[in-house]
Amino acid sequence: MGYGEQGDNVINGAFRRRSRAWLAAAALGLGGTGTALGATTPPATLANAWLDLERRQPGAIEWQHAFALRDTTAETVPRLRRRLIGDLHTLAVSARVAGNAPRQQSLEAWRSHLGEWQDRHIRTPERLDLPWLAANLRHNPPLKRIVHFGVCEAPNWVEVWSLDGVTRLDWVPDMSLEHLRDSLTASAARQSDTAAIVTPLGEVHRRGIAAWNYQPTLLAPGSRVLLELPSRQGLRGALPFPGVGDEVDLINRRLPELLATRVPGERCRVWGNDEGHEVKE
Repeated sequence: MGYGEQGDNVINGAFRRRSRAWLAAAALGLGGTGTALGATTPPATLANAWLDLERRQPGAIEWQHAFALRDTTAETVPRLRRRLIGDLHTLAVSARVAGNAPRQQSLEAWRSHLGEWQDRHIRTPERLDLPWLAANLRHNPPLKRIVHFGVCEAPNWVEVWSLDGVTRLDWVPDMSLEHLRDSLTASAARQSDTAAIVTPLGEVHRRGIAAWNYQPTLLAPGSRVLLELPSRQGLRGALPFPGVGDEVDLINRRLPELLATRVPGERCRVWGNDEGHEVKE
């Protein structure tokens, strides 16, 4: 079973348990308006905010595309992005010095894409939607620790980071890593042995994509896939950029982590300090 199917099963299982989640929420006072005489009003939580939003929204909320941003993530992600932009510049310069213009252009495209991102397009890569919180109330965060929360429209693409640059492919049923590789140029496809798959839930999975280690994997719509740069641990052994192996390793590890913090869609509504604004990538 591919990770697209697994992600769907996880989400569908959560929705099948939704009625039990609502009962748990009601039993523990989530969304309640009254308190006993002399009782202390409990602090506002993210689940409270979701319930209030659901009351105010005219239609059903697509919880599988809901997200939230913890304050700790908001502090660390901008630093990670700046660090990766610097590392990509180092690699691009190394490629230029080595006379590898195509690779330089690809890395500059990655760097430019990261530079265009805005911090309000980020999330904490974990389940923080209302059905999950209602079933896991011990993990319900206080609202004061949440920078923003929101919901995206269901995406219809898969984003690919490869030595062809950054591209988006139209998602089709049963889309797989093999389908993705077939969409790349022969040069970009043969440069990588491993892909890092970021699911719409923010999970990162690594899968082999070369002939010797290929692992069949289905892709869910909204997935982001990095074809990792060849490194010293790769089968080919030789570093593509002599003297910058550390940067290659850091990008292979940290770029998927950064991709996992992107909101799970292209058109999203976000609530928080900027109440109800719309985010478009």
